[in-house]
Amino acid sequence: MQRAIVVAAILLAGAGAYGQARPERDRARPFFLTAQGLMRSEQYPEAAKSFQQAIDIDREFEDAYYGLGLANMRMRNYAEALTNYTRCRDLYQAIAGKQFTSTQEAQRYRQNRLTEIDESIRTYQSGPQTTQSQDAVQRLQQQKREIQDHISRGSDMSITNTVPSFVSLALGSAYFRLQKWPDAEREYRAALAANPKSGEAYNNLAVVYLQTGRFKEADDAVKAAEKAGYNVHPQLKQDIKAKLG
Repeated sequence: MQRAIVVAAILLAGAGAYGQARPERDRARPFFLTAQGLMRSEQYPEAAKSFQQAIDIDREFEDAYYGLGLANMRMRNYAEALTNYTRCRDLYQAIAGKQFTSTQEAQRYRQNRLTEIDESIRTYQSGPQTTQSQDAVQRLQQQKREIQDHISRGSDMSITNTVPSFVSLALGSAYFRLQKWPDAEREYRAALAANPKSGEAYNNLAVVYLQTGRFKEADDAVKAAEKAGYNVHPQLKQDIKAKLG
């Protein structure tokens, strides 16, 4: 059941704001990459310190806030995690819908993202291959495919107008842990708006519906999760079936 409500580790390396070279980001990245390695080895307090060091250098490092939130979730510091994830979302929203002055500027932003995503993938693949690291790589690769699709179109001068699905999933899980069911539901729905094929978001919605007594909706969400290829925990299905009678 824990997997049903905890977001898997996804640490997507962030590019400089709006694609411009930022010395703060260059200086912060070594701490960010160190933190990724510490997360992989489940050294959460040490990882949190490294993420914070990255943030202290670059206050606009969106994914360092995400990583700090994830470390706090692992340490059950849910209120702190919510604050971190909210800041991460706000930074993505500041970038989302940004209208660049030229197609070249937009493409440069995306190329920077691809370069840093590849760096994060190499970081995960260089260590022991756990379920957590494999999940992270899969999600990074999905983000990479989305960016490559934008590059192939070439003429698009704006960045996606939604917060990434993984950020909304993380927010939803923090709200869930704090038993703020409406907020959790809103964020899981936001995750689906960003990625309609997110089986994890459907799965997590099913848990919210179960907690709030909407058993038919929970059953429908489980079916949607499985249709999307997500491996729903058998206990969740049994709990819903028992409530449906």
